[in-house]
Amino acid sequence: MFGNFFKKYAWVYVPGVAFLLLYSKLSTAVPEALGAAIDIVESGSADMHAVLLAAARLALLGFLVFATQFVWRVCIMSNARRLECAMRESYFAKLQSLPISYFRRQRTGDLIAYAINDINAVRMTLGPVLAMGVRGIATGLFSIFAMASGVDARMTLFVLLPVPIACGAVVLLGGRIRTRFSRVQALFARISGFVNESIMGAKVIKSFAREDEWNADYTELSDEMKEANLSLVNASSLLGPAVTVSFGISYAVSLIYGANLVLDGAMTIGDLVAYQFYLELVRRPIVMLSRLINLVVRGTASYKRLRAVFDEPSVPAGELAGAAIEIKDGISIKNLTYTYENSDTPALDDVSLEIPVGSFVGITGQTGCGKTTLAALLLKLCDAPRGSIFVDGTDICDMPAYSMREVCGYVPQDGFLFSDSIKNNIAFYSDADEAAVRAAAHTACIDASDTSVFPSGYETEVGERGTHLSGGQKQRISLARAIVRAPQLLILDDTLSAVDSITEETIKSRLGDVLAGRTCLMISQKLSAIADCNEILYMRDGTITERGTHAELIALGGEYAELWKKQSEDAKGGDEE
Repeated sequence: MFGNFFKKYAWVYVPGVAFLLLYSKLSTAVPEALGAAIDIVESGSADMHAVLLAAARLALLGFLVFATQFVWRVCIMSNARRLECAMRESYFAKLQSLPISYFRRQRTGDLIAYAINDINAVRMTLGPVLAMGVRGIATGLFSIFAMASGVDARMTLFVLLPVPIACGAVVLLGGRIRTRFSRVQALFARISGFVNESIMGAKVIKSFAREDEWNADYTELSDEMKEANLSLVNASSLLGPAVTVSFGISYAVSLIYGANLVLDGAMTIGDLVAYQFYLELVRRPIVMLSRLINLVVRGTASYKRLRAVFDEPSVPAGELAGAAIEIKDGISIKNLTYTYENSDTPALDDVSLEIPVGSFVGITGQTGCGKTTLAALLLKLCDAPRGSIFVDGTDICDMPAYSMREVCGYVPQDGFLFSDSIKNNIAFYSDADEAAVRAAAHTACIDASDTSVFPSGYETEVGERGTHLSGGQKQRISLARAIVRAPQLLILDDTLSAVDSITEETIKSRLGDVLAGRTCLMISQKLSAIADCNEILYMRDGTITERGTHAELIALGGEYAELWKKQSEDAKGGDEE
């Protein structure tokens, strides 16, 4: 996850930490210079020259503190931002390399939360946390050394006795904070997923008048998030008072003990003032420790969540590279049985099928009978069992997924569209020119040059997930997207379910011209869409129960014939209305 970044930019932390240490050393020199300046003024015998020299020393120290702080912040904080960018790019690349099965197991809200919250938490750990940690330790040690050697060692021992109490409180509360933060992160992912789902399903929520119930569900989840955050705040808020009380005791001890030393002549007023500043420099890291623990806990939890994603096995690199093939003899499916992960029932059971080059095969059947699974196996979106699918005699398991997908055009059930123009959605597969886009759109009956329907023609934005379009328009643009690359194998998964019968017939007639000599696998619940296929398969429970031409299946009088009769009566009834 960090390998390439650290190889390239790890060295930037070296000067950053060096200047941070120098900054800490210079910061601890300021109290000494201030104390000396006070002693000069308090002596009553100093001339203006001595005062000006003391003031110049303080000004020089202030400038050096500013300069070193600027350098270490540029090095460490800038590097943390580079890390954030590198992690985001690596995370996105990892998502692209994961198999489809991974996204079936994951919630969208979780994946979004990883990209926003978790990557930022890791950046904070390797940026501000690193800087505050090094600065706090260095400044504290330098200050304690100056207090002990430059002022009074015994006084330093007494003053610092309450400090372990503050550190112990921070450590004890750290466990609570870690547990409560993990819960906050989990709830953030749930809310992200809920909001994403609500936006995507806005039409369904409104059409069923479920706004009030949906708002109530969100309020409940939001209240749960509020309580989790309040619980985290309550645990975190105890750290500050614990540190403040401990150092209040330290300040009181230093004032009483130091005042006696001043009265006895063993310490000057300037030394006592400098000592108070040193004590403040020690207090700040302890106070920051509470915040550091918060950030480290968050960063550690976030890193583990991200690490779990990066540890997921990616699709083998060989699957995503290779040369496009040419299907010459066709596709052969032999005794194919496939069961999804965590399922006991096969999605496909002993399926055998021959798909010659240039054939037009239709598949229909019950919902959930395995039609889409068969398409996913042909596209290698799922891994087929060895010895079950062959392309030109070669086992599909021995073929890179890239090679198979390069010769296929696929129109999935949901017909997903990107938030872009109609032209760019159609040309998604390739760098097709406008003429090719228009030709594919014509075949799919989605002529975007009609400005009365599409105000900007082919440059019309379709909206997120195609929200500006009807279901039929989205299906036809998805079909055009598959056609534009002139695939050797076209797989249509219920592509014409949302178009009227006249448009359906037009598309089928135009497809016949475009697909001459090419192979098409059409999955459809509408039997009219596949009636002209060379062979039609009827499936039930993952098995092919009937096969043949449309006429043969009608003559058979089985389930296909019954479904055809019902759909024909429904269509006739609709025409009469």
